[in-house]
Amino acid sequence: MIESPPPLPYSNIRQLPRLPALALIVLALAAGVFLCVGAALLAVLLRLPAPLPVTVVDAGAAYPVQTRAATVGDLLAELNLTVNDGDTVSPPPESRLTPNLIVRLERARLVTLTVDDQPVSLLTRFTNPFDILKSADVSIGPYDRVLVDGTPAALADLLVWPVQVTQITVQHAVTVQINDESQQRTIQTTSATVGEALFEAGITLYLADTVSPDINSPLTGDTTISIRRSRPVTIIADGVSLETRSQGTRVLDVLADAGVTLQGLDYSIPPETSLIRPGMRIRVIRVSEQVKAEQEVIPYDTIYQPDANLELDQRRVLQEGQNGIRQTNVRVRYENGVEVSRTPETTAVAAEPVNRIIGYGTQIIIRTVETPEGPREYWRRLRMYATSYHPAALGGDDITATGRKLTTGVVGSDPDVIPYDTQLFVPGYGLGIMADTGMSTPRLWIDLGYDDASYVPWSRWVDVYLLTPVPARINYLLPYME
Repeated sequence: MIESPPPLPYSNIRQLPRLPALALIVLALAAGVFLCVGAALLAVLLRLPAPLPVTVVDAGAAYPVQTRAATVGDLLAELNLTVNDGDTVSPPPESRLTPNLIVRLERARLVTLTVDDQPVSLLTRFTNPFDILKSADVSIGPYDRVLVDGTPAALADLLVWPVQVTQITVQHAVTVQINDESQQRTIQTTSATVGEALFEAGITLYLADTVSPDINSPLTGDTTISIRRSRPVTIIADGVSLETRSQGTRVLDVLADAGVTLQGLDYSIPPETSLIRPGMRIRVIRVSEQVKAEQEVIPYDTIYQPDANLELDQRRVLQEGQNGIRQTNVRVRYENGVEVSRTPETTAVAAEPVNRIIGYGTQIIIRTVETPEGPREYWRRLRMYATSYHPAALGGDDITATGRKLTTGVVGSDPDVIPYDTQLFVPGYGLGIMADTGMSTPRLWIDLGYDDASYVPWSRWVDVYLLTPVPARINYLLPYME
């Protein structure tokens, strides 16, 4: 539908103001002159061609006009319509006018086109991005980025863009070679920086990885990006397990990167100079040492010495004993707070022990004991545990250690307590002679001998009297009496 046109510039008619009488007289005279001239002009006009009906469409708005112009260009000049750079006229300006001709004037629009960060202003009659880019001789590849009025646009959308375009931005993709240690990739990208290109490529970077060029560097033309990867390691130190990454080649490098220091006797497992392997676990052992003074008791000895003023088998303490003290400086080593070793370093006696001195009697006093055979003198009385034996209990063996025949009156004991051939008296048993060796026991013990016919079993404590004469060899300090 063609809208009603606005009045053209030449169609405006001004209304004259009313004049006074004198002015009317002057006007009448002038009208007479005008009629004369008009008659002459009328004769000329009768010879001009009739005006043609033409429709002018300017930027979508239609204007029907009557004109005697000969060409399209004359018509546009007649209507004061200027054709600017980029505008198009259809039919061309040199075309002759015909009745009911439609003259179309397509106005160029100002479009800002930015290609690879270089902006230019274009005057174009095209409205969709595809035609505008084609007219500007700008090619678009599959990896290039296009923004139409700030909106990302796919290649298929450019030809059917629904609205007029005022701004187009084109960023052509560049070729990027990514060397990720043993892996290599080539990508086409419109990213502005190295970091954005790696993100677009789905490449994960760790804090300890290094990238060359730097991730903030702009991408200009073909670029090669090199990634040096860090290695994952676990550091166990001070009760904390730290998962980290490092580009160090040895354990000490990894510890330094993580800010873990070894001081003094501290050490690591594996050792500091060990080469790093991915996934390695490094344990830090904190070592401390203390020197402690340890004391131990030096027990005193008990010394026996003869005392002629004491009766045989009597004892008294001549000097009390006192334990000594030995002090040892021990170096105690702790690893992660746990004691692992103790090493003695110096030892000294802080207090010497004092021996205990016991005096034992050597004075022999002869006394008398009543026996079934009458009174007998004895020089020693011992409290002993008595048992009895006879030849049948020994499998028929009736020969003693001294060669005597085993019979009633022959006894056996420890010859260090009762010397062989000592005469003795045991109440309830009678007189006897020490002639056999008894078994060794931790107590004073005597075995009373019998013949098979008169055997009497014994098992009790008894007093044993050693009868005179006093033997030449006497054990003054009996071992079982200590």
